[in-house]
Amino acid sequence: MDTIADIDLDVPGSPSLVMRDLSDYATLPFLAAVDVQPHPRTQQPQTPQKRITYIALSKRTMPMLVELFLRFKTNVDVYVDQTLESVLSVRTISHQYLTRRED
Repeated sequence: MDTIADIDLDVPGSPSLVMRDLSDYATLPFLAAVDVQPHPRTQQPQTPQKRITYIALSKRTMPMLVELFLRFKTNVDVYVDQTLESVLSVRTISHQYLTRRED
């Protein structure tokens, strides 16, 4: 995350690229969580089952994403190069996941 904060956003196109990457990071908890497989020698299931999630990464990226979008919302590239769609997809994917869990 420190690396992203160090990117020069004055370079044309970089705000859009960073926002699209942050959008991808923010959706990881909903799309990429995986169970940890037991060690091959023991073959015993782990109790409780361990799971790799990306919740902390998502929580860290969402405020950054909002701040960047608000900062560059007047930049035409954000609307032309699918950046807006990427930003909005975070909300859509998280809403779909949470709605499915409530059923």
